[in-house]
Amino acid sequence: MTNSLTVAIVSLTAFVAAPFAAASESCVQQAETIRTAQQSVLKLKAERDALVPKVEDAGDAWENNQAMRNFGAEQARQADSSKAAYEDLKARLRGVEADLQEKAASANARVNAYNTHCVPKD
Repeated sequence: MTNSLTVAIVSLTAFVAAPFAAASESCVQQAETIRTAQQSVLKLKAERDALVPKVEDAGDAWENNQAMRNFGAEQARQADSSKAAYEDLKARLRGVEADLQEKAASANARVNAYNTHCVPKD
């Protein structure tokens, strides 16, 4: 819960601060910052997309091992081990997703600021 609250506060701070920081940058600097932010978002998206099937496979492995748990001590150890691996992957996925959402919100705020300050009005 504390981790989620911290991520929410950091996300809100970045979202609110981005337009003000962007306003003090030149349009060229803002465009370069936006490109860098977009690359960061795309990299995180690729990481998340690669992690999702691993999490699903680990969940399937845990379910299969859990069904065999009562057949012996070794099967119980396998079930426990596969559950731990599944939980670790899920936690990693949640972290990547939270980071992705925060960086995407910040990048979107920068694009908004750029559009407000640098794009001529018709």
